[in-house]
Amino acid sequence: MTASAQTLPELDFIFHPRSIAIAGVSAKEGAAFGGGGFVTSLQEIGFRGPIYLIHPTAPAIRGLKCYPRLTEIPDDVDYVISSVPARFVPQLLEDCITKNVKVLHLFTAGFTETGDAERAKMEQAVIARAREAGIRVIGPNCMGLYAPESRLAMMPGQIAEPGPVGMVSQSGMNAGEFVRYALPRGVRCSKVISFGNGADLKAADFFEYLADDPATEIIVAYLEGIQDGPRLAQAIRRAGGKKPLAILKSGRTEAGSRAANSHTASLAGSLQVFDGLTRQAGALRVESLEELVDVAVTFQFVKKLNGPNVVVIGGGGGASVLAADDLAAAGLQVPPLLPETQEALAKVTHEAGTSIRNPIDTTSLWEAEGFEASMRACVEAPNADMVLMHTAFGMGPSARLGDPYARMRRQAATLGKLQEESGTPIVVAVRESTTSEGFEQTQQFLELCSKEGIATFPNIARAARGLGRLLEWQAMHEA
Repeated sequence: MTASAQTLPELDFIFHPRSIAIAGVSAKEGAAFGGGGFVTSLQEIGFRGPIYLIHPTAPAIRGLKCYPRLTEIPDDVDYVISSVPARFVPQLLEDCITKNVKVLHLFTAGFTETGDAERAKMEQAVIARAREAGIRVIGPNCMGLYAPESRLAMMPGQIAEPGPVGMVSQSGMNAGEFVRYALPRGVRCSKVISFGNGADLKAADFFEYLADDPATEIIVAYLEGIQDGPRLAQAIRRAGGKKPLAILKSGRTEAGSRAANSHTASLAGSLQVFDGLTRQAGALRVESLEELVDVAVTFQFVKKLNGPNVVVIGGGGGASVLAADDLAAAGLQVPPLLPETQEALAKVTHEAGTSIRNPIDTTSLWEAEGFEASMRACVEAPNADMVLMHTAFGMGPSARLGDPYARMRRQAATLGKLQEESGTPIVVAVRESTTSEGFEQTQQFLELCSKEGIATFPNIARAARGLGRLLEWQAMHEA
């Protein structure tokens, strides 16, 4: 065994199956959810090994040969996805035992989360039998895994490019939404785990795994309930002590607690107790899925801030004033620029009605030379710990200045170059557009900037909040 193999976390085998079988695929073409959805997702991302389908009568579905039972597949199977009704799971598990399957992913729902005592007993029996046979179970009632390096996907649209962000999620939909919102902004994932009821493998198992996973540098999580509280607390403390960790906890209200219980049979627990745990662990508790994405963006791209001072630059005085308020509310500062910085800006800011003190309100950003000169003055400002540029598309000068895509490509490349040369983090906030053309341009600019290593946000307030949370995390770990 090599040294690198010895250091792999205990559960690493789960994320590297050589072959997959899916039970419960519909013979109808176009089935986009359940077993058929997993077929689409795995084919789209390019899973490298064989995919076997289990169907009682169909000879083939979507070009893949079907087998009446798992035990009739002639080759080894590492990983089985169950999309069959709950009553068929015990027999499927027995077939998994016969085939020496390593992992059973139960997309199948209808167990403890139903509140039915008999269904809960069936879940317990399935897990006890699986443990006896040495099979690890993900779920029930979950979407399973997205692991780009291994070409595993839980939903269509998940790309094969890996990155540093790992996610633990009790909800499959929220895991999928996190990936969907984060990908266009440049966030790339190491592993994303939707574990549902957590009847066997629980949140604590995956926190421990990601804490030791060399491919994961940042951990985010969505939790509904507390399973094995002392162990979960220990796992969160361990993960939060090793890597940046942000957790979205549902059940903040009585209504949310009821919903969590009916979704994944989770007892939400006291939010005050959970707050204390996250602070003790050096982790962040966030308030929304959007904030979870923003924190991931900030940690992946900005990484570290030397202080709270922000230089704000954009076209539109009112937006800049509101930006100053948003930044102050997030614990950041917008200091007046030093005379030498204002002099550099004055050379390229020639129109009346602009401001070069900070926030900076200038139309020079719409000109090729003016854009680079203005941004360079900002990133080189002695009292700038970071620069926030805000802009908009489909309105004002941007709608009248020639090919917007050529301008966007030039500006994104300039921002990437200036950030690298100066070492000063640049973040971009693109204010919401009200036109379809402006919306399309906004999405393209955000993507272009992220490819240049720039953190991007859909508005100024969310940029402020993301930067503020990074400073908060740094303060916890520097204390």
